[in-house]
Amino acid sequence: MSKGQRGFSLIEMLAVVFVVVLLTSLVSLNVGSGGADISRENKVRDVAAMLSYALTEAELSGTDHGLFIHRLAEGETAYQGLWLRRYDQGWAPPISRNDAFDDLQFEPGIDLELRLDEQPLVDFEVLGEEVNPPPQIILFAGGEVTPGELTWIDDRTGDLLYTLRWDLFGRMEFMPKGLEPDDALQETSFD
Repeated sequence: MSKGQRGFSLIEMLAVVFVVVLLTSLVSLNVGSGGADISRENKVRDVAAMLSYALTEAELSGTDHGLFIHRLAEGETAYQGLWLRRYDQGWAPPISRNDAFDDLQFEPGIDLELRLDEQPLVDFEVLGEEVNPPPQIILFAGGEVTPGELTWIDDRTGDLLYTLRWDLFGRMEFMPKGLEPDDALQETSFD
């Protein structure tokens, strides 16, 4: 090589490759967690849609419906939701030909909090021997719902992920990070 020509040294090439690999890793980690967030958000929206569907079914059938949420095992943050219908003998799973009222499986590692208006925080317990547990959330045949909110919390970090709030008439409000829709707009506009 002449004095005016100079190439990259092996160390410089390795440094560039290292930086590219590092950036690629960071991007793939962010994309991967974004997919999990989207999946979780869709599941929260599915719960809202199912509550609305159950309210419509209650009105059309003239029979109260409900959702009973319980822990799968003591001390674990794994929950399941059972759809129930009020019969003359008490609450039992609805008889349905479709899978709309299949049990809800909540994501493991996510803690749930259920607050119903004018009641203390609901304490989720493991489903016991009781055959027909009464639901915590009742969707009445007259078109009303037990007002309240269900909150998803990351069990590891304690971060509030989502809140789903509904009023007496079943109007659902989806709040990422528990922020009211106006607050969420303000937070994104200042970020």
